[in-house]
Amino acid sequence: MKISRECYLCIYTQTFNLTKRLKLDENKASEILRGVAKILSKYDTNVTPPEIAAEVYGFISEATGIKDPFYKAKKEAINEALKFKKILEEKLKNSENALFEACKIAVAGNVIDLGVNQTYDLDKEIENIFDIEFKHNDFNELQNKLKSAKSIVYLGDNAGENVFDEILIKQLRKYVGKIYFFTRGKPIINDITVNDLKNLEIFDLAEVVDSGVDTPGFYINRANENAKKLFFDADLVIAKGMGNFECLFGECGREVFYLFKVKCEVVARACQSDVGDYVLLKGIK
Repeated sequence: MKISRECYLCIYTQTFNLTKRLKLDENKASEILRGVAKILSKYDTNVTPPEIAAEVYGFISEATGIKDPFYKAKKEAINEALKFKKILEEKLKNSENALFEACKIAVAGNVIDLGVNQTYDLDKEIENIFDIEFKHNDFNELQNKLKSAKSIVYLGDNAGENVFDEILIKQLRKYVGKIYFFTRGKPIINDITVNDLKNLEIFDLAEVVDSGVDTPGFYINRANENAKKLFFDADLVIAKGMGNFECLFGECGREVFYLFKVKCEVVARACQSDVGDYVLLKGIK
């Protein structure tokens, strides 16, 4: 998905918010904002938003000396999500279609996003989790695909929602023997990395793969060779979150099932939805 004019402002606003989150003084904040403005000015509309974000956040880390600005926020998000895990798994036991309900749980976790949004209300999201309706609902096609699939690549997104991904992956394991859970290759915003997953159940459910990408989304050209091969060889790919959609939709050359909450007008236009909608969409490009 190529960048739109709103994306420049969004990335710059993210930068401004991060200078406040890090409590930078006026001089350092000003230096970073000027630097990011120069970075944004280099790019035309032939790139995806996460490509620009990778350079922007790399510049911020170098300028501040802070390798992982969202480290604490990621840990807090994971701990908060864990409080709901057993409750949601118990509710699934009485479900008539546990796989579909698990998709709802996973997509509700996508509210945890500190790039587009600086705050989120996970309690409110969980309260209405089973009442979610998908604007695009390709669940039946996903389920049919599972009947013959032997391997799945599951592209993770943000720290915290990975806990809800575990619930869905448990259901997917009833269909498929081999599941690969992809993480980012280095810290970028609040996206999940291998380091963030320490002591979590995901290692018992899937093979965790460091994709090598430094973008807030799985940008294939920046992935390591192992991740590229797994991505294209897998019988089924499930991509969680807007960042993965922005990187892959119309760009990746294979079928991908996208699962996310729409959080901006640009993505809303791309997937013919409204901001706030939930999407389970099969992309065929």
